[in-house]
Amino acid sequence: MLTPRVISRFALATRYDRKPQEVLDWHEHRNLSFCFVMKGHYQETTRHSTFTCRPGDVVIKPGAKRHQNMFSQLGAVCLLLEISEDLLGQSTRLIERELKGPIRDYHLARIGLELREELLATDSLSGIMLEGIALRTVVSGLRLVRERSKKQSQVEAMRESLDAGLEAGDLTSPCLTASERKSVRRLFHEMQGCSMKSYVLRRRAFRAFAELLNTNHSLADVAHRCGFYDQAHFTKVFATLFGITPGRLRTRMK
Repeated sequence: MLTPRVISRFALATRYDRKPQEVLDWHEHRNLSFCFVMKGHYQETTRHSTFTCRPGDVVIKPGAKRHQNMFSQLGAVCLLLEISEDLLGQSTRLIERELKGPIRDYHLARIGLELREELLATDSLSGIMLEGIALRTVVSGLRLVRERSKKQSQVEAMRESLDAGLEAGDLTSPCLTASERKSVRRLFHEMQGCSMKSYVLRRRAFRAFAELLNTNHSLADVAHRCGFYDQAHFTKVFATLFGITPGRLRTRMK
């Protein structure tokens, strides 16, 4: 049986065994926290979003951020590591601001397993070990922030090129190897939430939305001006995105 808690000067580690379908009403933790999901899964709701947490995920939250948890039929086992700002000062705030929702990172996952082992075999040195674990956890978080910032800059450059009219295929030109083209596409999807092709179509659809409401151009002209293959292609993409055809939208808004 795991010891439920280890305390040090700057950190507190606690194991939580949650029952099937248990609900934790709105609550908060005092300090920056890293929740390592070890078993089962649950849904977490904050003021701004709802997401599912599964084994291997790490959920990072700033102190005093209210949230609610609803556990699955399997319940869940979580290790909560709370870290005082005294450990790394302003660095913790950088992590709080940049890393939201469940994080899947093998460095943090390995730290979670190490934390589990320390809870399993506590001794008089566990407090010192916990501070080392806490320090490495924060450093891993900072490295994630740095890597994400670098990726975001790359994707912003891609978006600017696409917004300027460059075709998605030109960003993954034949000058790149197949592996490099795949990496570029994967990076864009990871940071933007859609493929480059979908991003371009969405931008064109939003431009068309404005043209439909602000001009008297025919649907065929709007399709051509916004870069669609033809009116049929325009109608299909527009209806998929907005749930209404261009013609019907224009009629309703008159």
